[in-house]
Amino acid sequence: MTPRRWLYTFLACLLVLLVLASIKFLQIRAAIAFGESFPEPTESVQALVVAPTPAALEVSTLGEIIAPRSVELRNELAGKVSAVNLTPGGRFAKGDVLIQLDVSEESARHQSALASAALARLALERQQALVKRGSASQAQLDQARAERDIAEANARQLAALIAKKTLTAPFDGIAGLHDLEAGDYLEANTPLVLLQGLSDSLWVDFSLSPAQGRLDIGDAVRVVAPDAGGEQLAGTVIARDPALSDQSRNLRYRAQLAATPLLPVRAVVTVRVPVAAEARIQVPAQAVLRDEIGSYVYLLDPDGDAYRARRRGVELGGINGDTVTVEAGLAPGERIATHGAFKLRQGMRAVVRDRPSLDDAGADAAEG
Repeated sequence: MTPRRWLYTFLACLLVLLVLASIKFLQIRAAIAFGESFPEPTESVQALVVAPTPAALEVSTLGEIIAPRSVELRNELAGKVSAVNLTPGGRFAKGDVLIQLDVSEESARHQSALASAALARLALERQQALVKRGSASQAQLDQARAERDIAEANARQLAALIAKKTLTAPFDGIAGLHDLEAGDYLEANTPLVLLQGLSDSLWVDFSLSPAQGRLDIGDAVRVVAPDAGGEQLAGTVIARDPALSDQSRNLRYRAQLAATPLLPVRAVVTVRVPVAAEARIQVPAQAVLRDEIGSYVYLLDPDGDAYRARRRGVELGGINGDTVTVEAGLAPGERIATHGAFKLRQGMRAVVRDRPSLDDAGADAAEG
């Protein structure tokens, strides 16, 4: 094949390629023009202008429910139980005899001591009459008075011994469970039964690090009962230890709250303690999105009669209901997308309805 024929063949192929490229170019340009004839995708969202709002800061710590009146009943002296007047879980009144130890021997000796004391008093009265008439000496009178005092002291000693073996209720209350029976022999200082007093209030003891804050008498706290569906009860600080704990280096507090069956004695609860109040940026939870990189929001930059979405990473603080505290990443006055923010992408056009601030939004909702 001659060079001229090769040249003709090359030119023919080049002409075909140019024709095909022109046709494809015209098709692509027509497709672009067709696409540009449609309006730009736009999402409708709600917006919020970021502004600092007052936020109460609080810390949570564990506490224990304490009964204002509670005592573990013990016997001071050893002896055999002669009577049990205490029903497990039953109520009692102040002064009721709950448990009686055998005092038959002490009672007999007490009667003898009372008789000896009465005889000694009569002897003293005779000696006093004789001294007045000059028939007895002062020494005999002093001897009679001493014998009277000894006899009465012996009677009081036995009465005290009987009282120690008679266990009475120190207050009105409810008895715990026990298995005491008449005839049981008790060693001295034996734990017998828990007595819990009836009261309209409860105490909760908790500890707080000085670095977290310091409470004063009368400050309010909130007590959360885990077994009551998270119900919060109001409490008031009524006492504080004067020194830090040797083990934890924390300061112990005691708060008082209204008695409720939701909080049994010795229950472990969460105590929420307010430690400060300051202005912080808070945004609705719907405004915060998350991915593998971290948490972010969409800023809305003005673009004609609409806005452009721009991603901004943020650092979050605590969550309080439907709002989230933003520690870093936002400045007052910036506009962010809230409801509907999940529909946005970087650079997407958005149409919004402004909500100037979180407080104004709450006020509008309340008026509605």
